[in-house]
Amino acid sequence: MKTYSLTTDTGNVISFTDRKRYLWAGALAYPLIALSAFVAFFYTGSELALFLPLAFFYVVTPVADLIFGNDENNPPEEIVPQLEADQYYRYLAWALIPAYFVVLGVSAWFVGTQQLSWLGFVAVAIGGGIFAGTAITLGHELGHKRSAIDKLLARIVLAVPAYGHFVIEHNRGHHTQVATPEDPATSRMGETIYRFALREMPGALRRGWACLSSTPTPRSRRPPAVPSRTSSKVTAKPRSATASGG
Repeated sequence: MKTYSLTTDTGNVISFTDRKRYLWAGALAYPLIALSAFVAFFYTGSELALFLPLAFFYVVTPVADLIFGNDENNPPEEIVPQLEADQYYRYLAWALIPAYFVVLGVSAWFVGTQQLSWLGFVAVAIGGGIFAGTAITLGHELGHKRSAIDKLLARIVLAVPAYGHFVIEHNRGHHTQVATPEDPATSRMGETIYRFALREMPGALRRGWACLSSTPTPRSRRPPAVPSRTSSKVTAKPRSATASGG
């Protein structure tokens, strides 16, 4: 546990104790959920073992949620800057990034070397896809940081679920149009999760491309040339800005 505190201008003391400080490191074991399916397959020889990640996400997780309930141990807004300055949480997020590539690589190796039925392929694809999808959460948090390193790592980890446009689209698109009809990432009243996904995913991709296309290139951001003192006339040619979608 660690306690953070500050004294306000009025003399009041605000404090917060992170009782789960060292339990957060348990997130580093998260990849074992995906990898356990392959271990169980080699141990049992049954393709049904490849569905273990799905059983964890759709059975174990909901049951645990019912048992433990809501977590009310949230920090006050005044304490958040101290938590953001604590490098412990930052390094935990960084350490999780290689795990996504390990799981992706092991999954590709497993599919390429084992004789699987269509059911086995589906199990690996869904299990690996669910785990890769959680990289969007990590990329979302890193993408909101001001550090250039965090933003770079956000792009890297979002390559695993092939969702790299999220870094640009979320910050420049969603946060400027949130809760408006123009925002595909804002759900409509009464909209189902399936209808939302079918509208949000292609809409976010299009908006991410549009945000990137409208970004000035390094050449267009250069300051204008300073005229030479020995020249009496300066002829300036218009320079057109170009943008790459890659």
